[in-house]
Amino acid sequence: MIWLYAGLGAAGLVVVGFLTVRVLVAARGLGAEIERTKARMRTIRPPEG
Repeated sequence: MIWLYAGLGAAGLVVVGFLTVRVLVAARGLGAEIERTKARMRTIRPPEG
């Protein structure tokens, strides 16, 4: 019976790890998109000050 719980726990950790990687990749992509948008905004309207 303990093997069943160990297997379910391991499977759960694999799922959590996979989702963590997806979130980190999405966050990195969002950061790149924000930087790209800032660069475009600077060419359209130079910063004041």
